[in-house]
Amino acid sequence: MTIVDTHCHIGLHKYEPVESLLYHMNTSGVDRAVFIQYAGNSDNQYMLDSLAADPEKFQAAMIVEPTDDGTAMRQWAEQGIVGIRLPANSRADCADPLAQWRTAAELDLVVSAPSNPQSLLSDEFAEVIREFPNLSIVIEHLAGIGEGQQPPYDTFKKILELAEQPNLSIKLPGFGEICPVPLPFDPIPPLADMTIEAFGPQRVMWGSDYPPVSRREGYDNSLKVPMDYLSDLSEEDREWIFGKTALKIWRF
Repeated sequence: MTIVDTHCHIGLHKYEPVESLLYHMNTSGVDRAVFIQYAGNSDNQYMLDSLAADPEKFQAAMIVEPTDDGTAMRQWAEQGIVGIRLPANSRADCADPLAQWRTAAELDLVVSAPSNPQSLLSDEFAEVIREFPNLSIVIEHLAGIGEGQQPPYDTFKKILELAEQPNLSIKLPGFGEICPVPLPFDPIPPLADMTIEAFGPQRVMWGSDYPPVSRREGYDNSLKVPMDYLSDLSEEDREWIFGKTALKIWRF
């Protein structure tokens, strides 16, 4: 099984350099990773440098300034960045509020979308879905649902109705995002099961959220616990969730 971590932050002025991520990947048996630029940083050069050092192992999603009309997006994409991070209800501060979504669609970029239930169920995101039905959008952090969810999970069920849109996929995080730490997580709410049922394994991808995950259950457990929890799935389904979905959508 090829394992791909679809949600990693690296940096020289915030978080950790790529060498720290590589250590954890090697220790946990993770083969490839997607750099997700951290909030507030529109200088994507360090990610590019890290991509160039090992181009078969990594992909990346940029961030641009809110005022960008697509110019910076094109420049970063020309250098090899295949994705962009745009909040689900994002609007550009320029003449065309949808300029960044529009440019992402024109360039065939993958959008990694920071999300919460309010933004995913907003009119702004509904407009994006209508306007750009072929744009690949990856919902981050299991829709930002967080911990403390209680049955019957009505809000989460509304979010899962978005699975009707074939261009949407979703990231399955370490369970420290939906369960109180420390381990063992007990009980584990059925959010992962509900997500896989709605989206199907071929539109679900694992992402650790390194390095913030280090203050939750830690990198290795962010992979091990979901893999153990989903051990009753077929080998093929697990291969999609922990690797093949990411390989396909992020174009490794």
